[in-house]
This record gives sequence, structure tokens and C-alpha cells, in this order.
Amino acid sequence: MLNVAADQPTGLADLRGSPKDVARWLFWVKFRGALDPDRPERLARLYPLWRGQYAMARGQRALMADEYRRWLGEAPESLLQDAYRVTFRVHLEELLLGKLTAGNWQGWMRLDGLDNLQSALSRQKGAVLLFPHAGNFMFMHAIMGLIGHTYTQYAARGMAPPEVAASHAEVFANNKWRREARAAREDNEDRLPINFISLDTPVRHLYRCLARNELVGIAFDGRIGGKWVKAPYLGRTALLSPGPYRLVASTGAALVPVFVSTPDGGPGVCTFGEPFDGKDSEALMRRFLADNVEPWLGQHPAEYGTWLAHCRERAHVDDHPFFTDYAPDDRWKAWD
Repeated sequence: MLNVAADQPTGLADLRGSPKDVARWLFWVKFRGALDPDRPERLARLYPLWRGQYAMARGQRALMADEYRRWLGEAPESLLQDAYRVTFRVHLEELLLGKLTAGNWQGWMRLDGLDNLQSALSRQKGAVLLFPHAGNFMFMHAIMGLIGHTYTQYAARGMAPPEVAASHAEVFANNKWRREARAAREDNEDRLPINFISLDTPVRHLYRCLARNELVGIAFDGRIGGKWVKAPYLGRTALLSPGPYRLVASTGAALVPVFVSTPDGGPGVCTFGEPFDGKDSEALMRRFLADNVEPWLGQHPAEYGTWLAHCRERAHVDDHPFFTDYAPDDRWKAWD
């Protein structure tokens, strides 16, 4: 569990937070205990409340609309509404993470293409599950452990470093409300039968996992990493980490595309694509993006709106904005 007390500010100043910070704390900390994972129909009654989030998110909604126009050429109101429907439902369901068991997860998600995952593991070199920040991918992590796989997820965790939080307080404010919300989320993640590692874990740990024929999960569009490359993506130029593809190329592991959708009614759907491998990391990236990710997102654009807006809101924080066409300065050219 994240230690929220160590090296953190204390006193009245630490209690200051925006209404959004307090609302986040109420949602992730206080509301969690009232939910029953064995009664999906009860949670479903809350899904329509997405309309409130949609109405209040005017600034984010404007950024999301612009992102959709840059990608699709248009941003109809129905698409924006569906994106908020997806996000609100996913966040509600994430409150159940620490309560999922081998006996109740089936009420929340359906797995398609499991034969592709088994095919990947039959090679005895492990499998790298690559996925976008779309849909309820956190449930996918949980279910992999609950059905008996040894699963390691590479992800950003904890609060932003103090110097980053101080420089970008509008995005990474560090206060009691945010720290406790983050700690509650990660405490529930840590109850799952899976492993989480971050950038401070040596990459050789992932090599060992794959050598044991285990699963490694990586969000290919995540913003943590030590190296970035330009890549054509969604009709634009993105800065993406080459790490997952180099991992596949150097270990002989299978790359398995994974996508999670959030239908309007019924459980979520986690789809495992056909596995592939190769020795050329750049070719692996091109194949993954062009043949797998872009076609799926084209069919499920609402699943990606919040991530596009999230990255746009943080474009000024570091030298690797998600897309170069909204970079606030020339720092990204260090990766050109």
C-alpha cells in the first residue's frame, strides 16, 4: 500500500483542495465500501449519472472534442456523450477491484479470444499483453490473476514527485484528498493476485517473468519511460515508448493485442487478438498499431476519448507529449 504519510505536507494547508479533489476522495475512499460485487444490477442503476459528469466537464470536453476532430475529422455530440458514459461506468466498476474473486468476476466481464492467449503461452516464452488506455483494462489485469495466470503489470503508481507536483500544481496538486484517494485505489489493486512494477524496477525483472512463461501487461500509450520514438498513429505523429516491442524482439515472447470495450448494457468485453512475434522492434510496432490498435479504436472511438483528453491536459508537463502537434515547446525534438 502507498505510504501517504511519509515526506508529505501536514497542517491546515494540506487540507486545502479543490471541490474536485474532495469529490474524488469521496468517490474513491468513502463510496467504495457501499458496493457489492455480487449485485451488478445495483451498480448498473448508477450508470446514467454519467450525464452529470458530462455536464460539469466543460473544459475537458472541449479538449476531447478537439482531439476527436484531429483524429476523425469530426466530434459529434453523441460521441462525446458516449465517451463520458464509458468513463463513468469504468470508474464505478473500478471501485470493485479489491472485491473481485474467482467466483464473481464473470458478472462484470466476458473474455473473447482466450485461445489466442493460450496459443501465445504454448510457445513457452511468455506473452506481452499490449493494450491502450481504453475501457476497463484494470479488470483485465485482475481477471488474468483470478483465472490462474502469473501476471505482472508495468504501470505508473503513487503520487507525482514533489518537484513535479510543485511545478504543475494545477495538474498534480499534492494534498490529503488526493493522497488518500490514490492510496485507496492502490490498496485495492494490491489485493489482487497480480504483481505491479514501475519504472524503478530493473527491466531484467520482466525478462525473468517471460522466461518463466508468465504474462507481462503494458499499456503501449502510457507516458512513463526513458526513451521515446516518433510513430504514425491515428493520422498524427505520436511519441511512444519503444520498450514493449524491444522486449518482445529480444526475448522471443509473443505480443498479444488486448482490447476492452464497454457496451451500453451487459458486461464489459475483453478481446485477445492473434499473437505474433519478430526480431524487428520497429516492424512489431507498426504491425501492432496499424493492423490491430487503429482498426479497433476506429470501431470503438468512445473508449479512447478520456485518455486523449487526459494526455492533452498534461501536454506541458514533460518533453514527450502524446502527440507532437500540440507540444507547447520544442523539448520533444530531443526525440526527433
